[in-house]
Amino acid sequence: MNLFTFTAEFGDEQACRKHFKEERDKHGVICKKCSNTTHYWKRDKECYECKSCGFRTSLRSGTIMENSNLPFLVWYRAMFLISTTKKGFSAKEMQRQLGLKRYEPVWAMVHKIRKAMGNRDSRYTLEGMIEMDEGYFTVSSTEVEQNKGKRGQKTKYCVSGI
Repeated sequence: MNLFTFTAEFGDEQACRKHFKEERDKHGVICKKCSNTTHYWKRDKECYECKSCGFRTSLRSGTIMENSNLPFLVWYRAMFLISTTKKGFSAKEMQRQLGLKRYEPVWAMVHKIRKAMGNRDSRYTLEGMIEMDEGYFTVSSTEVEQNKGKRGQKTKYCVSGI
């Protein structure tokens, strides 16, 4: 997704809220009080209400946006910027890009996004053909020795330290 597509799809707060609610509905909501999984959506309060005990759960509750006063649009823009750039964004640069006055909430948001991305990445393993732009790795000396002098055979390398 490029910047123009992103802006067209998530141009305002309501579009971001709507998308976030749709994604949240796919995964389901679990009541913190009674652990029930069936809820009503209360449009007037913009929160979920448990069918069993009546406990209300906000749209942000249980997500990385919990306890944040930053708008959904700011979160979505930050996630877009972090996930589409090859080089990292400092929290100070993110603050500048988003046009926000206070540094602390931006710092917390950036760190929460990075942690969530790291948690997601830890669930996957690389396999098959892998292309890297920049990477540093070591070659296992035992595998190099095993393949010495064998013509026509592909050399297999052990990649570690990435």
